[in-house]
Amino acid sequence: MEEFVENIVELHDSKIITGILNKAFLAFAQEYNFTRENAPNHLAYINDDIIKVWLDNGLKMYGYRIDDKIIGCGGYSYQNDQKCLIERLATLPEYRNLGAGTKLMGYIENRVKDIGGKMVEIHVTDKNKALREWYKKQGYLEIRIEKVNIPGIEKVPFKACVMTKEL
Repeated sequence: MEEFVENIVELHDSKIITGILNKAFLAFAQEYNFTRENAPNHLAYINDDIIKVWLDNGLKMYGYRIDDKIIGCGGYSYQNDQKCLIERLATLPEYRNLGAGTKLMGYIENRVKDIGGKMVEIHVTDKNKALREWYKKQGYLEIRIEKVNIPGIEKVPFKACVMTKEL
């Protein structure tokens, strides 16, 4: 088996984050017929200027690196004094099912604990049962299903499953 070095690093480069999110969410966007024209703010098509704004507004992002390549990312934003929203968790398709997402989630949850967070929340597409089950295995509980608003899309064809985990 090939040896490789893996670690997690803080990400500040919006171009790297954009590249991962665009590739990781493309199949999802295609499944729902989202295009750059009808859903320019979807993660499959988002540009690095928007990512820069998110970073400037406090989104903390981390990258999962194998050797010299960032193959996944995820982060959190502060919601209130004890709760943070986990956001933008993604792994490049060719690196899925290797444990990077699980390690990245654990790392992000520990960073939230480091700032005094007691709970994390994540929003998952309600129709993606496999992903919801994956989060349950990570200790998350389904709290509610709610309507999704994506700017520029009049009728979003799915809802969000809001899940939380106490840290």
